[in-house]
Amino acid sequence: MSYQTTVLVTGAKAGIGKGLLEAYASRPNTLAVAAIRNGPESPEALALTSLPTAQGSKIVVGQYDAGDKSSAVNLVEYLTRTHGIKTLDIVVANAGILKHYGPAKEARSELIEEHFRVNTVGPILLYQATRTLLLASTQQPKFFIISSSIGSNALQDNFPLEVLAYGTSKAAVNWVASRIHREEDRLVVIAMQPGWVTTDMGIRAAESAGLTAADVPVSIEESVGGLVSFFDKADRSAHGGKFWDQKGEQVPW
Repeated sequence: MSYQTTVLVTGAKAGIGKGLLEAYASRPNTLAVAAIRNGPESPEALALTSLPTAQGSKIVVGQYDAGDKSSAVNLVEYLTRTHGIKTLDIVVANAGILKHYGPAKEARSELIEEHFRVNTVGPILLYQATRTLLLASTQQPKFFIISSSIGSNALQDNFPLEVLAYGTSKAAVNWVASRIHREEDRLVVIAMQPGWVTTDMGIRAAESAGLTAADVPVSIEESVGGLVSFFDKADRSAHGGKFWDQKGEQVPW
């Protein structure tokens, strides 16, 4: 079956990733691919493929671990072989971790390296693995990296969170988005700030700063709605290689 749009979202088991998956699956003639660590035979995959879909739309699940250097290539091979996917129109590198809270003097090297492996190297390898399918799109192909304003050096005083490993990995992946944009003639590549969202990660970050879940300002629904609206209109010349938030406002580096 041919689909009008094919979208791949990593980290789609919960939170923003699941919200994006649901949003795209609710559109007609859309193939929404959920890339999760548990894989296509897991109970989590069954729960995702049981979500409501619009007419002519379908959800499929593939196994993906952003911290595994061969996972992106294996995912693309699986999608091509098992589901006959020959093109991708949109890829959202959403999978990420935030596992260290505390001052820089206490940040252990192995945790810093893990954050870079998942949050920075992961999106690079995903881009490399999906690039051929993206460039085969008959639409304007788009590659979005879900980043964070915590990775903005200009906004550090706005987010007084002691998360060195996470912040530096996001600052690095912002540079990655800008670099890939300059090397691609056709692909739209954008780093996205989804807002400070009421996900498990967002709530834990708030608690680490002495706040509560009620202090987290953006709901998952608000974040996803804003992201999808921006994704729809994202243009290479106007938006590519820059850092944007879910409200369509440019974020400083």
